[in-house]
Amino acid sequence: MSRRSSKRRWSERHRELDLSRIAGIRHSEMGPGGVLYQVQQVAASQKSYICPGCSGTVLGVPHIVAWPEEASWGHEYGPQSRRHWHSECWRRRLRPQ
Repeated sequence: MSRRSSKRRWSERHRELDLSRIAGIRHSEMGPGGVLYQVQQVAASQKSYICPGCSGTVLGVPHIVAWPEEASWGHEYGPQSRRHWHSECWRRRLRPQ
């Protein structure tokens, strides 16, 4: 016979859903040229990155990390080609030419 979990009693209320926790879930989005990208929102970092959309510095702000799901030179190189974007640049679909 299995034991009941002691984490939450049946009569207790569920915790409220924290939407900020699901913002960082990786998902697919269509990118330039009809290519699927893996996209993930990340917290602010102390490391500086160059946004490929506007060529500005991404530093100290929450931002987007995106990479092609399948790179033309092999599936395993997709995550190695990830880039850090300003959230607004990604949303407006500013893309390098």
